[in-house]
Amino acid sequence: MKKIVKIFNNFIKKTIFKVENKTNDKFHVSNFSKYIIAIIAVLFIYIFYLSIPLLYDKNWVQNKIVTKLSDEFNINLSNSFDISYHILPKPHYLIKDTKTTLAEIKDLAVYISQNNLFNKDSIRISQVVIEKANFFLLKDNFKTLYKKSENKFSKKKIKINNSNIFFKDNLNEVISIIKIFNAFLFFDEKNLLNLFDLNGEVFNIPFKLKYQNTLDSQKKIEIKAPDLQLEIINNFFKKDKDLSDGINNISILNSNFNTKYNIKDQVVIFQSNGSRVYKSKIDYNGQLAINPFDLNLKINLNNYKISNLFTSNSIINEFIKSGLLFNENISAHTLVNIKSTKKDEIFNKAKLVLRVLNGKISFDNSIFINNNIGLIKVSNSDLFLENDKLILAANLSIDIKNTDELYSFLNTNKRLRKNIKNIKLNIIYDFLSNEIVFKNIKIDNNEVSDQFLNIVDGFNDNNSNNLTKSRKLLNELINLYEG
Repeated sequence: MKKIVKIFNNFIKKTIFKVENKTNDKFHVSNFSKYIIAIIAVLFIYIFYLSIPLLYDKNWVQNKIVTKLSDEFNINLSNSFDISYHILPKPHYLIKDTKTTLAEIKDLAVYISQNNLFNKDSIRISQVVIEKANFFLLKDNFKTLYKKSENKFSKKKIKINNSNIFFKDNLNEVISIIKIFNAFLFFDEKNLLNLFDLNGEVFNIPFKLKYQNTLDSQKKIEIKAPDLQLEIINNFFKKDKDLSDGINNISILNSNFNTKYNIKDQVVIFQSNGSRVYKSKIDYNGQLAINPFDLNLKINLNNYKISNLFTSNSIINEFIKSGLLFNENISAHTLVNIKSTKKDEIFNKAKLVLRVLNGKISFDNSIFINNNIGLIKVSNSDLFLENDKLILAANLSIDIKNTDELYSFLNTNKRLRKNIKNIKLNIIYDFLSNEIVFKNIKIDNNEVSDQFLNIVDGFNDNNSNNLTKSRKLLNELINLYEG
């Protein structure tokens, strides 16, 4: 390039001297002007050089690109597509409206090296950028991708922007969709591992995923979802063909779940390892069948404040609000045993039962116990989405074993106290607005008055409910009840 500049500079001088002799006038061109002219000329020559691939035979280019994408990046394109060459922003071939076995791609940019464009046989791909693609993955595709991830990726980057991943079941029905804002994958030669980074969204929840694995089957996955205050780190070790184990850490809100697990024949057996919910220790164990997805989980939670289950930002509430459980391909049976030693708690024990089957969610047979007063049992429950509302409908049965303890807790005037054994009612609770409605109230199988129901409406706004307000309203209700 320096030689070209020198030749062009000498050419400018000779031309100027000729003009000066012909006109017999003094004619001077500054050094700055010479450099500007030289730069423009070099730029012109450079653009001409970059344009050389336009002279290549189009069929030859298409076959060459298809072969290199297959050999170097494991991208197998269909034979029919439109290809064109572009200089800006960097020299690349743009392939439009093409397909692979797993994707439909709107734009695929194949960036090429600028070295020796005069020799078309030496053409080299430096990077691949996929734009506006739809990837379609069936259950069986995961096995193929899993095996391929153990092989060495290309050391040249594949970038993916503004695309979607459609997960389908065996009936070709879409289960879920992941939006890809941007992603890339390549082999990191410095650290000798495959890297895959993705910035996207699932179920309207933004998240970031980072995957890396060495070639000796050690894998690490990191997932972050800031809106859920969620972070997942999973380290995986493959021992042999049929057995693997790993360590998983999930951090959500102020809780941390550390889990050891092993996988055999697509069944995961796991147990906790020093996990905590807020400041309380939690023990759990269970079994997860991957195909189909079926979870059986048992949790023991000690010294936990049971009233935290009912706060708007509790772990259970946040998980339910995410909508992840409303999937017909998920089944789960979870039992949570809770003991509380907090003196200011209403309940001393709780048994929370969560069942998920075919997109239906229930809390039937859940029980909340006060050792001195009695218990509350849940039945005929149903959690569902309706008109952008997340609704829990359920029947509650309140059994009172010691009315004296109840009235003592409520600070009820002795002359107002009645002998009440059982209260039945229906509730409709909106998780998103934190509003609750009470219906069909019966006390010892007796109907209550309209005035009674009007006072009950004071509990509807759960955001304003507290112990002082609840005691006041409950004593008003006791006073109204005739027994």
